[in-house]
Amino acid sequence: MQKIFLTGFIFSVFVSLNAAEISIEISEKINISSDNIEIKEGKIEFNNNVYFQSKSYEIYGEVAKYERASEVISILGAPVKFNITSEDNFFKGSSEMIFIRKNEIEILGSVLIENDSSKMKGEIIKFNLKSGELLIN
Repeated sequence: MQKIFLTGFIFSVFVSLNAAEISIEISEKINISSDNIEIKEGKIEFNNNVYFQSKSYEIYGEVAKYERASEVISILGAPVKFNITSEDNFFKGSSEMIFIRKNEIEILGSVLIENDSSKMKGEIIKFNLKSGELLIN
């Protein structure tokens, strides 16, 4: 398995990696692995068995894209599954799509989140990584 660290890395050529891992830092360090990773100018695409892990969350999906200019990661799946841990809470759930931005995770489309005591459904749920606040729409 190969590892690539991207802090300050400039993408100028197309590269395709099979069964690879990458680390990206947005709000916190995110380790990402998938069966196939394509590095293109300004973006990275992850395909098949996508797994994201940081100290606050784990996300499993089918396809993900990292846009370097906007520093946004989008993850798609049927469904995307996730675990989110904050200081006092642990949530697990599923959705159609997740966006990871600086200090925020936005979960979209048929969202189901549950913890030990409750289940929540919604179309848009936002989790603030700094405050631990969960907003459900």
